[in-house]
Amino acid sequence: MCSKQQPADFSTVARILSVSATDLQSEWKILSRLPGDLDTTSSMLNLALSADKVAMFPAFSTAVRKLLLLPVGTATVERSFSTMNRILCSRRCRLLPDHVCQLMQLSIEGPEVPDVRDGNEDQEMTLNAFLDKPYKKWLE
Repeated sequence: MCSKQQPADFSTVARILSVSATDLQSEWKILSRLPGDLDTTSSMLNLALSADKVAMFPAFSTAVRKLLLLPVGTATVERSFSTMNRILCSRRCRLLPDHVCQLMQLSIEGPEVPDVRDGNEDQEMTLNAFLDKPYKKWLE
């Protein structure tokens, strides 16, 4: 038995991309019946840049152009992955997920830890005091 397919709801996408939801809905009724789909970048580029498709589907081509301009990654995400790779190295591969989460949070949002490799004795003492505090807490 075939189930009736739900109509697509474009209200959220339309609001985010500043296009008309009713125009997207009406254009989708026609676009969904055409051969092919929009699952590749080349098909989306064709819809966004082809003069005949832009004329037939102005709202959808506008939405697709805006979608194609969105960045794939952000600097925040890239920094988070770099932090995770620094924390989860081969020597720390047995850390529990909660510990990794806490260490990442400390690394990303915590106080700046000075680099004492080229520092003086005072900086090294400050770092040792900083590290002793959580270690003593952990021992409790």
